[in-house]
Amino acid sequence: MKLKGKTIGVTIAVIIGAIIYDSFYIINETQQGVLTHFGKISPPVRQPGFHVKWPRPISKIYKVDRRLHTLSNIPHELITEDQKSILVDGYLLWRTVDPMLFVEAIRTGQNAVERLQDLYLSSSGIIISNKSLDAFIGLGLEHEDLNEASREILARIAPIAKESYGIEVIEAGIVEYTLPVENRPSVIQRMIAERARIAARYRSEGEERALRIEALAINEHEKLIADAHAEATTILGEAEAEAMAILGQAYKKDPEFYKFIRALDSYDRIIDRNTTLMLPADNELFKYLDSKARPR
Repeated sequence: MKLKGKTIGVTIAVIIGAIIYDSFYIINETQQGVLTHFGKISPPVRQPGFHVKWPRPISKIYKVDRRLHTLSNIPHELITEDQKSILVDGYLLWRTVDPMLFVEAIRTGQNAVERLQDLYLSSSGIIISNKSLDAFIGLGLEHEDLNEASREILARIAPIAKESYGIEVIEAGIVEYTLPVENRPSVIQRMIAERARIAARYRSEGEERALRIEALAINEHEKLIADAHAEATTILGEAEAEAMAILGQAYKKDPEFYKFIRALDSYDRIIDRNTTLMLPADNELFKYLDSKARPR
């Protein structure tokens, strides 16, 4: 009887200890708490700290993580508008902004991940089914910007997540998109052909531009030559005019000496050591070769 009474006492003590333990809870800095009484939410939201509640099954505390979460690795195969298969992998950035609605609708973080995955799959399926394959697999040198598709996916997911689950979806996007293995050879051939066409267009545009540049260079060259020739002609004319003025002044000062110098210049131009002249003695050319005719 004593052993039985002792066992009952220990059991009662354990039960009382468990009840007391379950009556206290701590919420961390990264969490917010939502308390329920008999399954119904009891406002307000509990903030970080030490709290007291009724033991279960009367009361239960749900701790909601309020940090930013990343949901990634969501690979799935979709059909585009032109009935082509494409493999898409996406991501979501989300956090809980309404803990009471969150607990009322989905209770746990694992349920939140499953709901957000479903939302992403359905929304991306709608967006991609309205686009052709070329919108994702760029055949030219310019790659398709998927920001627009990401914004459309976010615009579909965000309102539903916030109104239905108390979750704010901050960003949504496509991490990777590719083709199923069986579709890749044909697309690669299309890409090669398209790049060849674009390369030929760029080459043609480059040659046309080169011809324009060459024509401009030739025109500029001819203009510079013409300007230089005109400037040289002007300088030469001015120099000749100045030379004639100097000669005129020299002639006025001593006409005979001027004629003598001019005659020597003529000799220098027409006579060298290999020149033999046979002229009459009274030729004008011999005038200053006679020492008597030299000016003094």
